[in-house]
Amino acid sequence: MTFSKDVSFFDKQPMFICDQPTLSILDANEAAVNLLGFSKEELLGKRVIEIAKPVSKESILSIFKPDKASRKEKYWLIKNSKGKELYFQISVHLITYKGKPAKFLIAHDVSGRFNSPKRKGVLSKPLSIDNFPLAEIEWDLNLNIIRWSDNAEKLFGWTEEEAIKTERLLEKFIHPGDRKYVRDEHQKSLEGRNHQVSIINRNITKDGRTIYCEWYNSFLYDKDGNIISVYSLTHDVTGREQAMEHAKRSMRSYQDLFNSISDAIYLLEPDGTIIEANNGLEFTFGYTREEVIGRHYSMLAAPGKYKEEKMEKIMSTIQEGNPSQYSGWGKKKNGEVFPSDVLVNAGNYFGSDVLIIIERDTSDQKEYQDALKKREELFSKLFNSAPIGIALLNKHKEVELVNEGFEHLFGWREEELKGRELDDFIVPEKGHEKAARLSESEKVLQVTEKRIRKDGRFLEVIIYAVPVVVESQVVGIYGIYVDITKRQKAEAQIKESLKEKEILLAEIHHRVKNNLAVITGLLELQSYSAEDENAKSILADSQMRVNSIALVHEKLYQSESFSEIEVGQYLQELTDEVHRSLSTRGMEVDVHLEVDKIGLSITQAIPTGLLVNEIMTNSFKHAFKGMEQGRICILLKKADDNALLLKIKDNGVGMPVEQETDVKSSLGMTLIKTLAKQLGATFSYRNEEGLVFEFKFKKEQVYPD
Repeated sequence: MTFSKDVSFFDKQPMFICDQPTLSILDANEAAVNLLGFSKEELLGKRVIEIAKPVSKESILSIFKPDKASRKEKYWLIKNSKGKELYFQISVHLITYKGKPAKFLIAHDVSGRFNSPKRKGVLSKPLSIDNFPLAEIEWDLNLNIIRWSDNAEKLFGWTEEEAIKTERLLEKFIHPGDRKYVRDEHQKSLEGRNHQVSIINRNITKDGRTIYCEWYNSFLYDKDGNIISVYSLTHDVTGREQAMEHAKRSMRSYQDLFNSISDAIYLLEPDGTIIEANNGLEFTFGYTREEVIGRHYSMLAAPGKYKEEKMEKIMSTIQEGNPSQYSGWGKKKNGEVFPSDVLVNAGNYFGSDVLIIIERDTSDQKEYQDALKKREELFSKLFNSAPIGIALLNKHKEVELVNEGFEHLFGWREEELKGRELDDFIVPEKGHEKAARLSESEKVLQVTEKRIRKDGRFLEVIIYAVPVVVESQVVGIYGIYVDITKRQKAEAQIKESLKEKEILLAEIHHRVKNNLAVITGLLELQSYSAEDENAKSILADSQMRVNSIALVHEKLYQSESFSEIEVGQYLQELTDEVHRSLSTRGMEVDVHLEVDKIGLSITQAIPTGLLVNEIMTNSFKHAFKGMEQGRICILLKKADDNALLLKIKDNGVGMPVEQETDVKSSLGMTLIKTLAKQLGATFSYRNEEGLVFEFKFKKEQVYPD
């Protein structure tokens, strides 16, 4: 429906305000009086149902052609004072009238649609209820739809039939994130016996879009005060909400930035009244925002420091477009006075001219400057009292400072060197190129070089070149000199002494080996003269045992280190010797050796060799009786628990069970137990396709911590 510029929707449509329970007319507008022909006094007090009667769809369709009326539309018949029949559609809205719940009825005249030809000069065509700008929905307390207007269909997408038939539709199209909020708001209204509630929440349309809607909800009560249903008017406010949210985000961003600044920022009206302040003001002065708003900013100045004429001068400077900056004194809430830097500028705050004050507490800065001065004094004391030589050169390699340690080390005083290139005084003739690289370095370097004293003597010094870097630029370099002349002489003496001891130790091992060789020879000669075979066997076994010990000493004096031998090479030579000595014709024995690269000290290498010798000898003598071929496997590996595992296995006949008691008490087994104890090893033996011995022990540290 359209109106002329001078006639509005509210001027043209008949409107009534009625008592909510009885529908008695409490007030009517001029359009109602003119259209119906009754005076306002005649209308007041009448019930709407006395002047208006609902007309059934069938009767409408029987009077008018089907293309003139929809079966969805509802019509009311009202006779005016002259008895003329007028047809209306009525929309109802709940309001409060003079403090009481009431209904606001708008009668949309549709008479011209059916029984009046088009007339020229009519202000507008009749308005259908669907032209009313808000969507109308009536629903019960179970959230089921009772009434659903065309605008509701346009807004949410469901037809009236779908809306009424769908159970609890109202709950379904409220956004899940807003359901609790909507429920709580209605519950508060019910508990407070409020007749109306207005809320904004998100809704989900039939096609899945999320929109913001503003709802005006009125509760309809029966005569006993029980709620019958809820009548709602709603419309889409998505654009408005999005704009408001954007504005809120912008304001929050500004406020967050405003409050994130640790300096005090406060805004003043021209008369000096504080109208806004950030969180930094509380941090700086101790006052909360609420405590300073509306008060004169002089409350933040130290006693005697606020001067009106100074402020007028600042104002004059600012009006010329120039910010003003000065050092001042502030006073905290607790009375503490502190130095501050103040920046004043002009600004605009919600359309009003203001002064923007930024004030920073510089107490920490002053304390820092005092602390820096103390550190400089401490550094100066450390620089001059350090027992090592230190020289500070500028970027041109010229001397700026030298400490007392440098003067003592090289014999040159600071006044003799200042402003001159240090390398010309202390660097030997052939060392200038290398010294220049030190002076030009952009990172810390350490070298050991010769330098010259003032008296011409050479010094061995460790030199540390430490560049001084400011803003990625080398502006100077510290040269730190540590005299190691005496230390190098001492090291040379120690090395010479160590070499002598190494020679002596090698000689000892060599002589021990030779002495053991003599013993071996004596045992061999003795075996030749022995007539008893058992005695010969015992002498031969003893000879092999002595050989295994002698081989350890041979390996030690041949090695670079006199503390450990490489056990793999040692066991290879030992097993070769045992194999050569005990092999007999008609019996082929294969010895397989698998040893990790392990170094053992003499105290562990000897018992290890003796164990291998003893068990191999036993295998050659007893394991392969009646066999043409035998195999002995020797394994020395690093175990998972940082221990060493020695495993010796043959594929012979094994140990007979009936002889096990005799074996446990034999000399060979006694020797094996003794050697295992020397190693600190746990050991076991078993029959497993031959005889297996296993020893597990920790490797001895040659230089324990």
